[in-house]
Amino acid sequence: MWDRKDPERLEQRIRLERDGTVTALSGKIDFGQGIRTAFAQLVADELDLPIERVHVVLGDTAQVPFDFGTFGSHSVAQETPRLRNAAAFARRQLLERASAKLRVPVDRLDTDRGAVVDRGDRRIPYVELLDGTPLTGPIPDELPLMPDSRRRYAGQPMPRLEARDIVTGRATFVADVRLPGMLRGAMVRPPGRGAKLRSLNDEAARKMPGVVAVVREGDVVGVVAEREEQARAAAGAVEVEWHLVPVEGPSADVPMRSDAGVDRALARASLRLAQTYVLPPIANAPIGPSAAVADVRPDGATMYVGTHRPFGVREQVAKTLGLPEDKVRVLPQITSGSYGRNTLGDAAIEAAILSKGAGRPVLLQWTREEEFAWSPSRPEALLEVTAGLDPEGHILAWNYDEHTNVHTAAGLDPQVLSVTSGRNAIPPYGPFAAKVTLHLEPTRLRTANFRSLAAAENVFAIESFMDELAAASGQEPLAFRLRHIEDPRFRRVVERVAERSGLSGGTLPPRHGRGIACTVYHDTYVAQVAEVEVTASGQVRLLNVWCVVDPGQTINPDGVRNQIEGGIQQSASWTLLEELRHRDGRVTTTGWDAYPIATFNDAPASIEVLVEGDASAPPTGVGEPGAVPTAAAIANAVFAACGARLRQLPLTRDRVRNATAS
Repeated sequence: MWDRKDPERLEQRIRLERDGTVTALSGKIDFGQGIRTAFAQLVADELDLPIERVHVVLGDTAQVPFDFGTFGSHSVAQETPRLRNAAAFARRQLLERASAKLRVPVDRLDTDRGAVVDRGDRRIPYVELLDGTPLTGPIPDELPLMPDSRRRYAGQPMPRLEARDIVTGRATFVADVRLPGMLRGAMVRPPGRGAKLRSLNDEAARKMPGVVAVVREGDVVGVVAEREEQARAAAGAVEVEWHLVPVEGPSADVPMRSDAGVDRALARASLRLAQTYVLPPIANAPIGPSAAVADVRPDGATMYVGTHRPFGVREQVAKTLGLPEDKVRVLPQITSGSYGRNTLGDAAIEAAILSKGAGRPVLLQWTREEEFAWSPSRPEALLEVTAGLDPEGHILAWNYDEHTNVHTAAGLDPQVLSVTSGRNAIPPYGPFAAKVTLHLEPTRLRTANFRSLAAAENVFAIESFMDELAAASGQEPLAFRLRHIEDPRFRRVVERVAERSGLSGGTLPPRHGRGIACTVYHDTYVAQVAEVEVTASGQVRLLNVWCVVDPGQTINPDGVRNQIEGGIQQSASWTLLEELRHRDGRVTTTGWDAYPIATFNDAPASIEVLVEGDASAPPTGVGEPGAVPTAAAIANAVFAACGARLRQLPLTRDRVRNATAS
């Protein structure tokens, strides 16, 4: 196990095994982005090794270097230079060992598919260079890398390494883990967040069939039994009296940009427009609810979890159990898509408490109702935008007030809030004076990370408002954007998506429309055009989506397309359908009947993604950017189709009808 304070060493990143395979180590987690495949491509290229011989270990806290967590579309950007340098350093050490063994200079040697070769056709497999001594040492900051002409994998389309196991059922998800003597757990839930336990009567529950223990740890109560149904029945039989103490999230005001002269410029503008946009809270709604397996022993604990933050879970579990962190091992398993939900270790902590109380391994799996009612949601947002234009139709000034809830548990540091709850609140356009303020509002809902954090909310408002400014000033939406884009890479993706979709040309059938939206998300440039049909009754049907994305140097184009397509479809779902309803801090939509998500019938006929990365730029992430502009593109397309300008999500039939009539 490696401490976060240790300098990066080769053995933390690359391990040459006795069977000739290579193990690559990273603290990041693959929960659908395809980073396991991308990392294998990088390592295989730098080590000049067939990719089938590269095994990637992610997040095992007993093996990998410390990592703060997997979020923000940072994995490829952060890990690419580290893994490449580590693999290049390993290759250099192998060449040096071969040089000593063959008694020839290093510059006479090369590598070829897992072996060192010299000009005399002598060939030594890497494994024969181990001699019982592993590759080790501090990794230099800069090393010569494999030239592009010799890369066989990076930059090439490749199916995900684990795809076959997933589709054939061989993959192990969290709830598939089975340990000897394992029990099942169920929690006794309070009526609301912040409830304190007043009294407990578990006499009847303890006598029920299969019950091993009723466990209480502070205000946490659960039942452990031999079978799932026994645990749930007994949990329902526990008599508990709760004291409900309302809990609200924090509040703060954070200036994010404050140029001089904004108010004066707005006052002298030839055209001034102000609008408000509203987004409801939405659920992560994973297809597989949260689960964890805990094996707690007197001398330590092993946790099988689905998490974005294995070292965070290790810290939380160790603190809960009163164990040193190095006595807790977290083994991340495949989990259903969670989009930020698994940054918190709820199920893992509860499973650990139950396992400690029962003295045996415990599997705890939440129900669908628990997942809706108790997991954190994406915060709601109210976004107020005012802008003024000069007589030529250029933006003079921009004032933006974002009202939302806390998006992470990372504290109230203004710099942290600016990149979480305030993500993408500053428009990517210019030049003009702007004032952007984040107002963090209290909420009784439990909120946390969601795919793109606040970016999808802010870009919905910004890109919808750009369309409104264009319409109010008699300008075409594409041309209006382009005259305010200064970054050439940004301009290129916007022009390309307009060209590919035929945004400005051709005739569409009645009540069909196309809308554009674009942004720059963590240095990834993305632009989308959505085509919709709006029926006479107000129903919005998403027909086609075009997207151009520039994530810099691209390792796996297929992986990029997969992520962008998935983000578009998910964002379309929350744009058209999703709203988490609540009353007094309690979620009231606790099943699929009350919280619909998009199905295959709702999918557009076509999602075309053009991956046009600037190969001279560093690689950036694509796990989140695809989901960011979609809502605005759809809303702008609805306006183009029927003249209904919607400023509140989801875009329901009633809202479309009301906007059309107004």
